Amino acid sequence: MTFEPTAIQTFSARDVSDWLQVGDHEAYVGYIADEEEGSNLGLAYIRFRKGVAFDFLWAYDEVAVVTRGSLTVRFGAAVMTAKVGESLYMPAGVRGAFDVGEDMEAFCVHYPTDGKAGREWRGPRLLPAEAEIRPVSIDEVWG
Repeated sequence: MTFEPTAIQTFSARDVSDWLQVGDHEAYVGYIADEEEGSNLGLAYIRFRKGVAFDFLWAYDEVAVVTRGSLTVRFGAAVMTAKVGESLYMPAGVRGAFDVGEDMEAFCVHYPTDGKAGREWRGPRLLPAEAEIRPVSIDEVWG
């Protein structure tokens, strides 16, 4: 699929051409669109295996809509879980941690795009670090 920023479109996780793995975790992100494709929003799917746990700090506001399983996020003393059809809002600059109790998938929308957010961020070091993210064949790790 080729993202067209001036057209109405539908897409699914099957339309992701390149998946990235986050660190040594069984956590994967597949972008549909970002700044490089001319989008004003970052559009991506995430897939996390049961047991994934890592800290995050985004430079953008993100909404994750759970499409499979459930997604639990911890921030401070609070714990929130979104199930299929529910969403989690994660604001820029708020530290949190994923604590995944079952295999899950979500569609994520963030603003601004990853590229723009990274260039304009002036806060503490972002998590996970960009160096921890690398390409992976999703077919080899997600059956």
